[in-house]
Amino acid sequence: MNGKYYNFSPSGEKLSQVGPDGMVRVWDTATGVLDHEYQPASHLMAKPSCIRYSPQINEKKTKKARGDEGSSVLAVATLQGTVLVYSPEKRELLATLDHSQPQAVVDLAWLNPSVLFTLSADNTLVKWNVFTGQKKECVEVKGGTSLCVLNVKNLCIAKSRIEHLFLKKAGGVKVKKNFTGHTSQVAQLLPLSTESSPARYFLSCSTDDRYVYAWDTSSEGEEPVASFLVGGQVAGLEAVEVQNNTISVAVTTLKGFLVLFTQHLNGHTNNTVVKRTGRLQILQEGKQEKVTVPIIAAHFCGDLDHTLIVAYGNASMLKFERISVKEITGEKKLLRAAPAPSVSKKSALAKTVTPKVTRDTTVVGPGHLTIAQADAPVRENKRKQGDEDGTLALPMDERLNALVLNKPTAATQVPKTDNQIHLLLQGLHSKDGRILQSILSCGDETMVANTVRRLPTPAVVPLLKHLRTLFMGKGHKNAAFVTWVRLVLYHHMSHLSTLPNRQELLRPFYSISASRVATFMQLTELHARLDLSLTHVATKHKDAKQAQVEPSALLIYREEDSDIDEDIEVPGVGVSESEDNWEELSDFGELNGHSDSDFDEASQFRSSKRGLEKDDEEEEEEEEEEEEQEVEEIEDSEEEDSNEEDDESQSDMTVDANESDSGNSDSDE
Repeated sequence: MNGKYYNFSPSGEKLSQVGPDGMVRVWDTATGVLDHEYQPASHLMAKPSCIRYSPQINEKKTKKARGDEGSSVLAVATLQGTVLVYSPEKRELLATLDHSQPQAVVDLAWLNPSVLFTLSADNTLVKWNVFTGQKKECVEVKGGTSLCVLNVKNLCIAKSRIEHLFLKKAGGVKVKKNFTGHTSQVAQLLPLSTESSPARYFLSCSTDDRYVYAWDTSSEGEEPVASFLVGGQVAGLEAVEVQNNTISVAVTTLKGFLVLFTQHLNGHTNNTVVKRTGRLQILQEGKQEKVTVPIIAAHFCGDLDHTLIVAYGNASMLKFERISVKEITGEKKLLRAAPAPSVSKKSALAKTVTPKVTRDTTVVGPGHLTIAQADAPVRENKRKQGDEDGTLALPMDERLNALVLNKPTAATQVPKTDNQIHLLLQGLHSKDGRILQSILSCGDETMVANTVRRLPTPAVVPLLKHLRTLFMGKGHKNAAFVTWVRLVLYHHMSHLSTLPNRQELLRPFYSISASRVATFMQLTELHARLDLSLTHVATKHKDAKQAQVEPSALLIYREEDSDIDEDIEVPGVGVSESEDNWEELSDFGELNGHSDSDFDEASQFRSSKRGLEKDDEEEEEEEEEEEEQEVEEIEDSEEEDSNEEDDESQSDMTVDANESDSGNSDSDE
């Protein structure tokens, strides 16, 4: 287990540990039970990366300090770029220090109870005043994964090589010295305080190395002053001064051993290899085969008896034992029972620091995760001890009704939310494609807008990367993905414009859009032609169906309009009915005993008679035209010599026709 994931309090009474689930567990080393668990509010997306207890607060500064007398606070660095200052005694979050979101904080180190140094992945070193929550200094460094503070102006940063830095008054840092370091990444740096020089020596270790090195900042060379041969891969280290400049070092290995060293640091750079003075191994009793119970942490109590607190077990269950350093000599093996949960050792304190949910609380979540709660009357009666849900405070009749198992329950409407931000963050954190596919397939623009608007800034880039994978991958493309990309750009463009790799992040979306737009005009023309063809076909089918439903008519009658412009002649009078003589005609009709109705009937009779005469004339004209056509055909067939005779006969026929016409007209009259 990495040494950054656990830390003892300065007094050794508490051990804080970070589990794989992101929970911070605080153990009581005296009783060996779990005191409580601290669950950060943003644990799904901000997993702790390092925890460190502050030095004990001086009693003279209790008014200014945030903790109690003799207590210390716990600094929890997260991968989100924040540092949480938490008080295990008060069980409350004292402050949240925003280092450099969304870059992770890789390590932190305390100088004193009020000054904290933090190092982030973007190579930024910040000096904090914990009491006020303000940044005192912020400088850029070359980069590192581990940090230790020697004094106010001197500190060390290591990645594979180790740099000794000096903080300038005007700002910035100066590299005073470089050390060779380790062949792999440095996992932990630990300062050593001696009586002669409190800020001169420090230790370093690496998980891939079998040595722990001691370095002297005042030496001229780049080599370590001492090398502690562990004999196994190092997990963590703890050191304490015994007397004068002689130090005792406790190192835990990945196999679960505890190795002890004792060395006198005198400043010589001969790079001597220090052999161990003892190695402790804890075996599980009751097993025929030797099963090692791993030791994960150790702490020197600093008392006269040189007592060492050893924590062994697993991440979920630990045991603590105090052992004198003098007893650990050579190969020390202890038989102990494996840690197991015990009912008799349960702590009376709250296990997990979370908001308390009462029976009157409505839990709102995604539709398929929401728990429907029965309606309960709100009562203000004082609850008795052990009556957490308020059952004992109810009257006797309601308590008896509560015991009925088969009573009908009223259907309640399950409250639903208008966003899926929690599921989206959980899917991004766990990289669960099934969860992300179910959320991103939602095409409801209101739901997507509410979810994207609540999306925190560190989750914007992972969401876009996943959407880019969906766009560029094979398989079915859902149109809802376009809605997600559009709304993410709309709500978080200000953040995306500040990213240095924004072009690489957004270039695939631009390329896909450009390829789609290139064929848009052709698709539009094809769509128009298909629409026109389908409309024409649909019209033909409609006309055919209508012709089958509506048969053709057997007879069509068209009424001709009567000629209303002709003059109306009054019988017996040879005058027309014009505007000038209308009054005279009316007077004449009255004098001769005729009324207006008689004139109307006469006019109707005249108009119908003229219509018949007109039809007869048209028929006669048609007959004459036919006769003329026959004559012309005869004339064409005769010879040229008989043309004159044909002309005369034609003239005679024309005269006869005229006479017949005149005769017909006379007969008609």
